[in-house]
Amino acid sequence: MTETIAVLFIFFVLIMFGIIFYYKYQQVAFVEKQEELLGARAIETTAKVLFMPEILCSKGEAEPEDNCLDLLKLRSLNETFKKYLEDYYFDIFSYGKIYVQEVYPGNSTWILYDKFKQDATKEEPTFFVVTLRDEIPGEREPSYSYGYLTVVVYS
Repeated sequence: MTETIAVLFIFFVLIMFGIIFYYKYQQVAFVEKQEELLGARAIETTAKVLFMPEILCSKGEAEPEDNCLDLLKLRSLNETFKKYLEDYYFDIFSYGKIYVQEVYPGNSTWILYDKFKQDATKEEPTFFVVTLRDEIPGEREPSYSYGYLTVVVYS
């Protein structure tokens, strides 16, 4: 009888260790999945911004230039974002911050979208190198500069 009780006790202790191990594993897996989903959302938001017709370098019916943002559109876009933030753009970008930093030849920054989440626990920034085209009145050819697009999403 004592041997049977000892075997059952050891069996239940082993079962308890298995349950504790599985619980800890599930906690870690859940956190990793949340980080993976946040990273995927950051990349998805970056792709949405890069292909927005509001800021793409285009000329009439022509095909837009790849990885190029039009500074003329970019300068006036902030007013549009503010005007339609709650109606349209929040559904697209959710909580996040989007800005463009010019690196060469100047050093300008344009904040396109900024909606901060008060109880954010994590943030995931993504960076993308872009060409910035500026149409200067009176000049025949546009001038080009280089910069990067930064998209930060909050969870």
